Amino acid sequence: MEDWQIWARKPEQLITLAQRAEGQLPEMESTKQLVKLVSEVYSPKMSVLDVGCNAGHYLIGLERIDTNLDYTGTDAYESYIAKAKEIFSSKINAKFEVSDLTKQWDIKNKYDIVFCCNVLIHLPDFRIPIKNLLDSTKKVCIIRTLLDSATTIVKYAYTEEFDKDGNPTNYCYFNTWKLEFIVNYIKKLGWNVEVIEDEYNPEILEKEYTEVKLDKGTRILDGKQVDSNIIFNWTWLKITK
Repeated sequence: MEDWQIWARKPEQLITLAQRAEGQLPEMESTKQLVKLVSEVYSPKMSVLDVGCNAGHYLIGLERIDTNLDYTGTDAYESYIAKAKEIFSSKINAKFEVSDLTKQWDIKNKYDIVFCCNVLIHLPDFRIPIKNLLDSTKKVCIIRTLLDSATTIVKYAYTEEFDKDGNPTNYCYFNTWKLEFIVNYIKKLGWNVEVIEDEYNPEILEKEYTEVKLDKGTRILDGKQVDSNIIFNWTWLKITK
């Protein structure tokens, strides 16, 4: 396991999203916009792939579109997939698989709609992951990540131990990619890109920060989402042929 894969070592991350999947906690604000974007392109019997699914929490929202949604969730971590299978064991239309987005995929199945939310920010590079996503897509790929006018590579340290090069030995990435860079990469792969502004209710996010996350994680400052000293400029990409 790489030093940056902090998410595999943070049980509270799985617990929180598992509670959302079980309906014990409200759905995330990003779920609401994802449901809206998927509903605009969805037709009955379409197949949907959720990449970086964690405990499958997005499935709850997507079932408002179609209770019989043909859904597959993938995640790099076996503990997440095991929990998702446990929570959704009665769902015959939902399946979960272990798959590492950072490794080149051997594509066996393609899906009408592929989405990947809040994942690319935590990976060291986006190029192989995005190619995997698009190679798996028949019609529409939806991505939510941090995009802005410049690229910033951020290592969010969870330790005070550093190696000889000054790198923390336990951290996660909070990367923001230059919008033009990532859009041009997608276009070179032969796809069209629509950039969509993130929508959220700041009052709900601030309430979650204090009551659910107990003053940890993302909060609202002057109308923007922030975590410590990092501004989160969430952006959606709707990618089509």
